[in-house]
Amino acid sequence: MAYDGELVKMQNGRWARFQRCQVYRPGVTDAGETMLLIAVELEERYQLLLDGAADSLAQYRYQGVPVQVRLDPEAQAITLQPEVAASVPAVH
Repeated sequence: MAYDGELVKMQNGRWARFQRCQVYRPGVTDAGETMLLIAVELEERYQLLLDGAADSLAQYRYQGVPVQVRLDPEAQAITLQPEVAASVPAVH
């Protein structure tokens, strides 16, 4: 199941982000608020950024370095960050 804001690579090789969209139903006054979660294809600049990030991510993981990708919509940039390892409890 997808969540709002999730990035996905579609079968056609293009990137999309899941986004909530409100559905209006003409003629139905008490239908309430109907929302759908749809995948919206990203602009070309983001396609290029994400393709580059996916390649870098694959190289890091191939080398055994756990890394995660974050898309910052405010800065219109992608950041690769080391994954935070779960803390291992001390054995006494």
